[in-house]
Amino acid sequence: MSFLSGEPLIDNTTELTEENPPQRASNNAGAGILGTIFLIVNATLGAGLLNFPLAFDKSGGAASSIIIQAILLVFIIASLIILAACSDITKTNSMQDTLAGLCGPKALVICGVCVTIYAFGCCLTFVIIIGDQFDRVLATFYGMDYCHHWFLSRNFITTISCIIFILPLCFFKRLDVLSYTSSIGCITIIYVAWVVIYEGMRTIDYPKPTQVWPKDATQALQIIPIICFAYQSHMTAIPTYACMKDRNIDKFTISATISMLICCGAYTLVGIIGYHTFGTGHVPSDILQGYTDKSVTLAVAIIALAFKNFTTYPIVLFCGRNSLLGLFSPDIEANPTVRMIVTLLWFVASLVIAIFVPDISPVINFLGTLSAIFIFICPGICLVQSVLKRDPSLYLNKNRFFMLFALLTTALGGFAAGFVFVQALEDFRKPEKALVSGLRRDLGASLCV
Repeated sequence: MSFLSGEPLIDNTTELTEENPPQRASNNAGAGILGTIFLIVNATLGAGLLNFPLAFDKSGGAASSIIIQAILLVFIIASLIILAACSDITKTNSMQDTLAGLCGPKALVICGVCVTIYAFGCCLTFVIIIGDQFDRVLATFYGMDYCHHWFLSRNFITTISCIIFILPLCFFKRLDVLSYTSSIGCITIIYVAWVVIYEGMRTIDYPKPTQVWPKDATQALQIIPIICFAYQSHMTAIPTYACMKDRNIDKFTISATISMLICCGAYTLVGIIGYHTFGTGHVPSDILQGYTDKSVTLAVAIIALAFKNFTTYPIVLFCGRNSLLGLFSPDIEANPTVRMIVTLLWFVASLVIAIFVPDISPVINFLGTLSAIFIFICPGICLVQSVLKRDPSLYLNKNRFFMLFALLTTALGGFAAGFVFVQALEDFRKPEKALVSGLRRDLGASLCV
């Protein structure tokens, strides 16, 4: 999609009116290509990595899953670049401002609310996963009654670890500062992927029987929800691009492409190895929970996943906080006092809810619909609007191609969002709902009683 780096799609976007949000200047100092890759990979790779083996199982085999993933990856990468290019056109630094610059002030409110809700839901999920990982290690190495000790209880461990490792990273005004911690997050997730491969290869009866192709097309499409969840970094794409040292669409294209290929490689490798380790119908929802040994290697991987969420939480909070503040005033986020208060309230609210309402999977499943909207529909709408404002009659062939691609992306997003919503509705109606992490479901009432 480097075709967007040439002649601008809109000629009059620098003009400000009362109906358009104020333009924000781009920053000259910030992350380079490597730092941008770390930010994108860290925002993308996460808990979805552990769900890919089960996704391969549910979708009827690795072959069809890889093919569907490869097809969607083209649109996923293109959408990242489209969002960045449109932010250059509108001279904005967030998804909601970019949409507002192209579609009007109502888009600012709608997108801002969606980004805020989704970001807060993600932060809740991160805290719950952190608690689950510590529970797993303590239950394995100490015993099932570990939380009868207040200093080992889930509430205490989760609260203290989040205050120490997450809260100090949440107050930064610029996203590029988090590129350093993102590099640590990338290393931890690589280690987790290595453990999955290591555990699979050391299994005596590896590989177990698996499907190659699905029984029908409906089964093959079961991979779509996990892809939308696993590749959701579009909400953070524009803020990441805005914090590049050299805000250049060609350099961002390189960063985004390399990042998505790294994620694709990790997801595919873990999916294949994990699927063949347990076999058809026996893959756990969280691949790490399928290993029963008490090795230090596995324990470190479980803790590493918790630390990965420590480094991702601030990135998502950054986007959600800016989106929330942008709903009130475009300049309010520049106020350090307001930013600090909102950050503290956001952090405390997510921590309290995650501790006292640990099973929010029905809400998270429905929020997954927003993933498809951010990945496909928002970039598609941005591209449509930018083309129409420059060439309303679609006189040029390249603009016709852009319009066709935009409509295809938007239609794909509508289908994916609808499919994910229906799947979430079906899961909601089931008598036993899947938890964000399967630890408490697998251990049941025996946990800490």
